[in-house]
Amino acid sequence: MNKNIYLLPFLVFSVNAQEANSAPITEPVITDLDLLVESVKTTASIRAKEDRARLNKFLSDKNNQQNLLDNIKYKLKLEESRSERLTKQYEDNDAELSDLEEQLTLKLGSFGELFGIVRQTAGESKGQFILSLTNIEYPNRIEFLGDLAERKSLDLPTTDELERLWYEILNELNQSGKVKSYNTDILTKSGELVNQDVLRIGVFNSVSNGNYLNLVTEQNLLEYLPKQPERSIRRSAKKLQKSDEYVEIFVDPTRGSLLTKLIDRATFLQRINQGGFVGYVIIIILIVGLVMGAIRFKFLYEEANSINKELKTNKFAENSILGKLNNIYSAYAGNNPEELESQLEDILAKATPPLEKNLSVIKLLAAVAPLLGLLGTVIGMIETFQAITLFGTGDPKLMAGGISQALVTTMLGLIAAVPLLFVHNILDSRSRSISQVYEEQAIGLLALVSIKK
Repeated sequence: MNKNIYLLPFLVFSVNAQEANSAPITEPVITDLDLLVESVKTTASIRAKEDRARLNKFLSDKNNQQNLLDNIKYKLKLEESRSERLTKQYEDNDAELSDLEEQLTLKLGSFGELFGIVRQTAGESKGQFILSLTNIEYPNRIEFLGDLAERKSLDLPTTDELERLWYEILNELNQSGKVKSYNTDILTKSGELVNQDVLRIGVFNSVSNGNYLNLVTEQNLLEYLPKQPERSIRRSAKKLQKSDEYVEIFVDPTRGSLLTKLIDRATFLQRINQGGFVGYVIIIILIVGLVMGAIRFKFLYEEANSINKELKTNKFAENSILGKLNNIYSAYAGNNPEELESQLEDILAKATPPLEKNLSVIKLLAAVAPLLGLLGTVIGMIETFQAITLFGTGDPKLMAGGISQALVTTMLGLIAAVPLLFVHNILDSRSRSISQVYEEQAIGLLALVSIKK
């Protein structure tokens, strides 16, 4: 019993060590202590063989690693030697290159300064020609000038290149004084390319079918201006394109700057839109006044013609004022001229209102229009001061809307008042002249009665 008790710790340790160090080995089930001892010995022998194998492999790898290390050290030594040799060669070449450059500079002499001027001239010409309208006809010169401007000092230009540079500059001067027609692709507003005839006016403007064109330098293409100038300017350009004779045409000497400002200038309708609601009210008043004036002018014109016709022929219509006056005169048989006078005055009193109809309204509209313009001015100035209060005076564009409304409404008020006053004056004069004819006829009839009496 005691013997078996003393062996238990040893057995437990052996079993645990075997499980920890040799997990993959399948151990037989031990049912006897002798078999357990035998199994432990066998397992220990296997472990010893594995350890010796690993040790031999490690020693073999160690020898191989040493060989690799020696090989790498040898290559490193060779590369360091090569680096020293190349460094010395680079220093020698650099010194030789410096000597050669110094000799080249001495030999070049004034040619070096000449080449600098050539490069500068080529660069400046390239920048000018890219923005020129003639670049559409001569696009290859840009590449030549760019190559010449970027040349190194060792690569001197040839005689042919110097002559071509002179020719390109001279050709640009020559083309700036010509009016030339040619065919090219034009970029439309929809982004399509359309082949059309183009008329180039020097280096200032290009037109096609009466529409002015703009040069797109990035693509070297012509495109229609987003907004064309007024019709009279375009009409002269179209006439020049179709005619071989001398034609007066508008030319922009700034190559597009003045034309752009002219296009950006607000039209009359845009000015009216700047007037806002008050401006529209003034325009409505003007239209209403002119329509009423036209109607009254037609009525008075027809009435005057009718009166003149009746006076020339002495044939008076029954419903006309002169006819009524003559009917009263013909029917009068009394001896009291005051009675006839009262009857004639009654006809004249009824004849005056139709002649003066709506004249007071036109006069009122003429007086209201400048007052509305003043109202729009006040509203515009209020908006201007509000913009100044919110944003300050740093950006004038923020105040431009209010100032535009203030000035435009005043302008519209005066534009509406002046013609309405003229219309009222003309109509009032015509109505008075017709009334005077009626009165003269009535006075004449009274005079005839007095003579007969």
